[in-house]
Formats: sequence, structure tokens, C-alpha cells
Amino acid sequence: MTMKKAPRPAIVLGWCGVLPFVGLVGALAFRVGNPDEVSDALRLYGAVILSFMGGVHWGVASLRSEARMSPYAVSVLPALWAWLMTFAPAPIGFAGLGFGFAILLAYDLRCVGRRELPHWYGRLRVWLTLAVGVCLITSSVLA
Repeated sequence: MTMKKAPRPAIVLGWCGVLPFVGLVGALAFRVGNPDEVSDALRLYGAVILSFMGGVHWGVASLRSEARMSPYAVSVLPALWAWLMTFAPAPIGFAGLGFGFAILLAYDLRCVGRRELPHWYGRLRVWLTLAVGVCLITSSVLA
């Protein structure tokens, strides 16, 4: 795990994953489409991505044949939280998803510090999470 810079596919695909957030926030801001449907789509996409990000820890734990419960729990809890946020009213759901991304980022950075994840992963996650957080905060104001 000595790679200093993120692999190009991780950078490109990571930022591609931010595009639906940006597009849906733009749709809310410019009143493109039904606002309720756009809000629902944004919360659903946020839930999918938060679940995906948590799943990283299941993969890492599996590769290491980890016996501790915490990495597996961290992989599942974001999905459960995200699922709950899909049922919350839009502003609360957006804020809740943002909270979930922030908490998972803090855990990811802890794992980077413990060398359980590569250094580049932490840096990439910070930038992607900032972008997603801005989108979610903006959406909570617009909703």
C-alpha cells in the first residue's frame, strides 16, 4: 500500500459517481422535472452510494479474513442508515445522508491512518465526500 497517488480509474470513476448528485441538485435548483421525484431520486442515489462506500469495508475484511466484527458492522450500518433516510422527508433525508457520508469518511480516514486502506484512498474520499456533502446540503436547502 505504498501507492501515493490514486489509480486513474479510481479518480475518474469516483468523480463520475458524483455527477448524478450534481445533475440532480441542478434539476432541483432549476426546477427541471417534478421536484418530489427529483428529491426521491437524489435520496435513493445517495443511499446507493453510501451503501457502496460502506461495502468497501466488507471487502477489505474479507481479504484479510478478519475475525473482528467492527469492519463488517461498518460495512452494513451505512446501508441501514441510508435505507432509513430514503423514508425521511427530503431535507432530513439529505442531511441524514450527509451525516452518514461524514461519519463513514471519519472511519475511512482512521483506517487509512492505521494502514488498513491506502493513503490515496483517504485523499480521494475527502474530495469526493466534500463534493457530495455540498450537493446534499444544497439539496436540503432547496427541498
